Amino acid sequence: MNLSSIVTLVRPKQWVKNGFVFAPIFFSAQLTSIEVLKRIVVASICFCFIASAVYVLNDLCDMEADRLHAKKKARPLASGAVTPAVAIAILVALVAAAIAAALLAALPLGFYLLAGVYIAVNIGYSFGLKQISVLELVLVSSGFLIRLLAGGAAISVELSSWIIVATAMISLLLTIGKRRGDLVQNNDKTHQRKSLKGYTVPYLDALLGATAGGVMVVYLIFCTSDYATKRYGPYLIITSVFVGLGVMRYLQIVMVKGGGDSPTDLVLGDPFIIAVVAAFIGAFALLIYI
Repeated sequence: MNLSSIVTLVRPKQWVKNGFVFAPIFFSAQLTSIEVLKRIVVASICFCFIASAVYVLNDLCDMEADRLHAKKKARPLASGAVTPAVAIAILVALVAAAIAAALLAALPLGFYLLAGVYIAVNIGYSFGLKQISVLELVLVSSGFLIRLLAGGAAISVELSSWIIVATAMISLLLTIGKRRGDLVQNNDKTHQRKSLKGYTVPYLDALLGATAGGVMVVYLIFCTSDYATKRYGPYLIITSVFVGLGVMRYLQIVMVKGGGDSPTDLVLGDPFIIAVVAAFIGAFALLIYI
């Protein structure tokens, strides 16, 4: 066992998902407030620790099944690079660190409740709910939404229904694409993940099309709503171009190229997606802060 195996076990690359924790401070125009920024940074760190603990738990539960998976067999626990005893110790340390950080920052009660919900959902997922088709899509995608809500709770910001609905739909889109990638690439040849038996490529394509359309409709309605135009101005509609480009590129990667099994790798590795996300954030920053 070495440090590299432990780092791989806790999957720091997945911490990019905690960008959703920062969304409330960005869209509420409080990014320049040092005190508020400190709280959101601590909240994000807490979710990094909690998410890593959840990944360790999931790998412990799936250790035997992962050894039969084309890609997951290289994971530290499945390959034997890290022992279960060490993994359990790391899991406990990560949860303890998250609690300590939240207490030191005196984060509001709502943050603890949402963190608890996140942990409870993932415990249920790891111990069997992942095997239930459709339900597991909702459970996985809920992680993004809980991060968003936790960020709002950490800085005591009431989130609009627009950002909640949009986040939920984008999260579901990413999760459906991930399952399609799993199915198309046939990484689970021995069918250890029973939920995959409940999907076919045409079925997931239909879900992708419906969800992608929903994302665009919701965002366009948001851009033209009284709430958005009063808050961000009449030029907000320009940002819908970047949302549309991002959705179309994502569908191309998933449905044409057979990718999408790792949303994190996609977001961090596709130049087109990176450029579109940067342009979206930049355009919104101009509307909010200038």
